[in-house]
Amino acid sequence: MLAVFQYTPPDMAHFIEEGQAMFSFSPAIPSRSDLDWCWYLRRQGRAGEAIERVLHNIGVMHPGGWADWSASSLTDTGSPVEVVFSTHDKAATLTTEVDNPSHDPNTRFGQVCSIMADLGGTPPDAALRDVISAAQGAAKLHYGARLGLRHDGNTLSTMLFAELPTAASDLSTLMSQAPFEPILQILGPSARTTMLGYDGTTRKVTIFCEADGVKRTILPALCGPAQVSPDVLSMSIDGMTDAAPSMDLPTQKLRFSYTIGATESLPTLSLAFSSKALFGTDDAIERRVRACSFAKQAHYTQLMENLPVAPKGITHHGDIHMTARKDAAPAMSINVAAPWDYSF
Repeated sequence: MLAVFQYTPPDMAHFIEEGQAMFSFSPAIPSRSDLDWCWYLRRQGRAGEAIERVLHNIGVMHPGGWADWSASSLTDTGSPVEVVFSTHDKAATLTTEVDNPSHDPNTRFGQVCSIMADLGGTPPDAALRDVISAAQGAAKLHYGARLGLRHDGNTLSTMLFAELPTAASDLSTLMSQAPFEPILQILGPSARTTMLGYDGTTRKVTIFCEADGVKRTILPALCGPAQVSPDVLSMSIDGMTDAAPSMDLPTQKLRFSYTIGATESLPTLSLAFSSKALFGTDDAIERRVRACSFAKQAHYTQLMENLPVAPKGITHHGDIHMTARKDAAPAMSINVAAPWDYSF
């Protein structure tokens, strides 16, 4: 005989009571929005853990994940943190915002200087701070300043990146002492200073500039102050892009910088190209980056494994940098946005 079973609804009050008792013993654990990022940092051992603590102290990260900040112009994805990978430096290195990008950028320079001092670095002296303040007081700021962090497993170093507006009021004192000032005169109105870097350990100053529509014929003039070979740099550009030699540079906008140390030392020249302008997509950029001595970079591979796929037109990769060296091929570096909890 076929048995017929009748369904009897449960006592909902009893069900709810039992459920409440169950959850009292097993509380729900909130998810973090930066778990992939945290695991990435912790896989780097002492260096990554130290940097993670600093990011928490700054406020860009908190116990629940990424801070609820507006998107940053530091990266194409809006992430407030950008990791730097270099072929000639294995230390954990990144650049970070120190406050919500939607807040007043005019206070950011002072914030970064205070953080540098708290972390054991040496902020700029009064004279350099006056120059930066005067430059920033001339126009509306976009980000004000950012903080660079580098940890080699033993020591934490800090770096100031201060915005220099196009309408900077007075950089004459700074530029008149720079060995590359004639280069800016050669480039004329197309060249402009964009940022000043200051190393809190070595106290070296880096002046970042950019120029539009310049040809490869500018390379000898750029290489002159650093006394490096324009031919080596030119061949390295072609090798990076896997392109045939041309009078044109691979991008319309050329970013370059000079790092100045002691007065008796030569400045260090670096060139920077937008990887998005060069190669278009993250996949194409990654293939080219791996072909340029990054294939064995375990930390680069680990970060790429944790990055979500970006929508069309957006890349996690930022600028590719080439730091010229005397009698050697340039050192290469690439900036990559941290896996931020963004909503496109």
